[in-house]
Amino acid sequence: MSHSRGSSRACRTAGLFASGRLSFGYAATIASATRHLDDAETELAEPILVELARASASTVEDVARAGQTIIETIDPDGKLARAAAKTERQHLTISDTADGMGRLRGLLDPELKMQLKTWLEPLAVKTDSTDLRNHGRRMADALAIRLSQGGRRTVMHVSVTEQTLTGQSEEPAYLEDGTAVPAEDARRMAYTAELRRVLRDADGIMKDFGRARRLASADQREAILAMYRTCCREGCDVPAYLAEIDHIEPWYPTGRTNLDNLAPLCAADNKWKSRHPDRVEVIDQGDGTVSMRFHRYSKLRPRRWTDRQ
Repeated sequence: MSHSRGSSRACRTAGLFASGRLSFGYAATIASATRHLDDAETELAEPILVELARASASTVEDVARAGQTIIETIDPDGKLARAAAKTERQHLTISDTADGMGRLRGLLDPELKMQLKTWLEPLAVKTDSTDLRNHGRRMADALAIRLSQGGRRTVMHVSVTEQTLTGQSEEPAYLEDGTAVPAEDARRMAYTAELRRVLRDADGIMKDFGRARRLASADQREAILAMYRTCCREGCDVPAYLAEIDHIEPWYPTGRTNLDNLAPLCAADNKWKSRHPDRVEVIDQGDGTVSMRFHRYSKLRPRRWTDRQ
């Protein structure tokens, strides 16, 4: 960057920022948009961007897009190189927090960003007036829905005792990295998982890895998808094919894996139901299907299960 070009920008963008007439976000965006322009190009582009930034209806994203359009107009042959440079900058890391949660940090190029937003945003809309989740929480739930793919594709090893699985114990289960999973979550995960008996000797060495047993069969899942179009919670529009197959009446102690006791629930709603079973109302629709009404406020005290003929 030449000194004259830097001084030119300082007299406009920096001056407006210093006087309080331009926020830091807009000033930084304009500086970024003009950093590869020469003096003459900057003299033409900067007033346009400043005017757009000061318009009441404009956002920082609008200014950034306008800057990108100016660059592509001035240097159309450099578009591919700039796109490649953005891709080279992208990165994604998943780190552990002290309490076992995971933190995502990263930078995505425009194409991957839009792919991810298009993948998640349709599942991250507010469902109804009782949905108090903020957008970040809804996006995390949407990611859980996409990754679960109805519980069919995610491969994850969870160590759990038979007593926890059947509800006789509240001892937590454990993921491969040693992270504890609450007992109620382990039972929920088992509803659509493949269970294998693993025998170990006194030193922890694996001696036997038993055959899998699916709690809800593939045929049952297909039958459920023929009966339901969406997650069965009232107000949830997640497609049934993205939902998990849930036991309407919990598997333990009396719930059976019969077709009339199965219904699709998206991953987020299935988790909520497993943690608040006393605040779920099951409504028989009279056609072999049910809907579930979540009472997110405990003071409503709904019946746990309505009478199902």
